[in-house]
Amino acid sequence: MLKEINLHPSSDMLLKYSMGNTTEAESLIISCHIAYCAECKEELKKYETIGGYYLSNHKELSVSKDLWKNILVKVDALEQEEHQTNYTSYSIKSGLSHSDIKIPSTLSEYLGSDFDTKNWKSSINNIKYKDIKFQDRNISGKLLEIPANKSMPKHGHEALEATLVLHGGYCDEKGDYNKGDLVVASSDEVHSPVSADSGCICLVVYSGSLQFKGLLGSILNLTKF
Repeated sequence: MLKEINLHPSSDMLLKYSMGNTTEAESLIISCHIAYCAECKEELKKYETIGGYYLSNHKELSVSKDLWKNILVKVDALEQEEHQTNYTSYSIKSGLSHSDIKIPSTLSEYLGSDFDTKNWKSSINNIKYKDIKFQDRNISGKLLEIPANKSMPKHGHEALEATLVLHGGYCDEKGDYNKGDLVVASSDEVHSPVSADSGCICLVVYSGSLQFKGLLGSILNLTKF
């Protein structure tokens, strides 16, 4: 059963998302959160309704007579996507669960053929990870699979870091986070995440690089992780 979601995108983030003004990375992590969160889904619907009202009442603009015909030509050239019944129509296999773990459909587009975490890269503490590539190379993304009760080294961030829990949960110095929670950490925060008894799978999006602390951190800072 999905626990109560306590951490959400801000209203400003949802408004930007509804207007199509978020970056690729922001759009991905917000859309994944919405797949789990009925509350944000309803709030987003309100913003889209308001936007539709202003659009329908906007002063008419002159457009080319061929605009509609050109749009139809482009639409006909597009391949029709297979219909998805819901936002979590895809699954991944993981050693953390006996059954497949549902993931948001939008995230599946970034996985290629890596829907089994045993094929992901390995790091310290048997942590598995899958790099997520964005067009903006200044933004990085990772899917992390963290075994039960394992910790990530203490680290900070050059800029913002956003983490969405997809399975299980984790805790740090500020609190406990469960499936659906979207945790945003600023550049002045340092924390040591520890996975829950069920382990944790999460999507992390960040700009700049992670700054690991301590002796182990000095080694990790030289790696590509």
